[in-house]
Amino acid sequence: MMTTDRSRAEQRLMNKAVHYLGRYSASRQRLREVLQRFAMRKLEAHEEAEVARAIDAVLDDCIRLGYVDDAAFALSRARSKRRSGGSALAIRRSLAEHAIGRDLADEALAEADESTSDGELAAALRLAARRRIGPYFTRESDDDTYRKQLASLARAGFSFATAKAVMALGSVDEAEELAESLRQM
Repeated sequence: MMTTDRSRAEQRLMNKAVHYLGRYSASRQRLREVLQRFAMRKLEAHEEAEVARAIDAVLDDCIRLGYVDDAAFALSRARSKRRSGGSALAIRRSLAEHAIGRDLADEALAEADESTSDGELAAALRLAARRRIGPYFTRESDDDTYRKQLASLARAGFSFATAKAVMALGSVDEAEELAESLRQM
């Protein structure tokens, strides 16, 4: 039975954390931000230090119970972004927004790419297919179109060499053959 304000604040924060984590996957930092916003709106009657201590306690409980795992979050995010054509640069940037360290991001990327010989090229091919550029472009291409499509891959975070390799493919069949060979390692 909860009798103190402190335990009541902590219980409300835990309820919010469980509700949020039931709907979304989150890193430790993202959950902290959610709980801080909730506390500003709903727990203004409590002292700031008390709320900060309660947030830390809830975060520790969530980690201890396995509700929050930064390594699993990073791996899930890296795999998802690779499947949709995300570059290593874009993935690292996305993970940094969640306060995931570079070492953990690199481990997640390596594990996400373990089923392919060149994860970066495979992701660039997926992005080209999604955006219908390079070998997937169906209309007549000129120099201006080529430069725009090359720039599109560069803005997505792919290196010039990777972007040129994708753009050099002459047909969808060549692109699919290359993608298949990357998967077979």
